[in-house]
Amino acid sequence: MADGLLIADTDLVIDFLRGADPGTSLIGEWLQSDRLRLTAITAFELRLGADFFARHASIDAILTRRTLPLDALGALLAGEAYSDLTSRGEGIGLRDALIAGVCRRFDLPLATRNVRHFERVAGLRLVAV
Repeated sequence: MADGLLIADTDLVIDFLRGADPGTSLIGEWLQSDRLRLTAITAFELRLGADFFARHASIDAILTRRTLPLDALGALLAGEAYSDLTSRGEGIGLRDALIAGVCRRFDLPLATRNVRHFERVAGLRLVAV
C-alpha cells in the first residue's frame, strides 16, 4: 500500500494495546511513519472497554493529534450508509456506520480485519489486514 494516511479500525487498535498481531506490528509501523489516524468513534469505543483505566496513558498517547472528528458531513455520510444498508436488509451497527462516515468524509481508507462487514459501504476504501 502507498505511504498515505489511513484510518485504523478499533479492532486493530485493541490488538495493539494488548500486544497482539496483526495490530501490534501494523499500528506500530503506522505510528512510526505518522500515517495513522483514528476516528472519534474509536476513542468512544476504547473508553467503553473494560480495561480503559489500566491502559489510559497508552490510549491517550495513541489518540492525541491523530483523532479525526465526527462533523456534520461525516454524520450525513454515516447516515447515508446506515440507511442504505438497512433498507437492503444488510444492517450495520451505528458505530461502524459512523466510522465509515468519518473515513468517507476525510477520503481516507479504513484498515480493518473486518473487511466483509465494511465492504458493503458504498464509497468506502478499505485496507484488508
